Amino acid sequence: MMGRTVAWVLSLALLLFTGVVGVYNGLTGWGEGRTPMQHSVTAGVLLYGLLGLVSAFGLLRRRRWCVGTVMAWAVAVTYVPGAAVLVYGEDGFISSAIAASVGSALIALGVLWTAHVMTRSGTEIAG
Repeated sequence: MMGRTVAWVLSLALLLFTGVVGVYNGLTGWGEGRTPMQHSVTAGVLLYGLLGLVSAFGLLRRRRWCVGTVMAWAVAVTYVPGAAVLVYGEDGFISSAIAASVGSALIALGVLWTAHVMTRSGTEIAG
């Protein structure tokens, strides 16, 4: 039970952090891209920011709908690092892009698992 509580706290912290940073960077970086792919990275950052905040609220309140918003957040947070490596990096090695996205996807899967487990009925937080 303690492991689930730790996962819940870490997931909330990650969703809030990516939410705040994503919204800030998405808004301040809006319009700075030169290509459509660079614009898609900025849009992805803003999207994972908004979804992170919404998902954190849902996970904090233990609402079942947050599993869906965490899934959408996971897609955005997986897309952005790989795409950013390709469109902003000078060499844009595909292996670096894959590594960036796979690393993010593994972390996102942990958050998704936590959202799924912690929003099931009968799951309690250790106090």
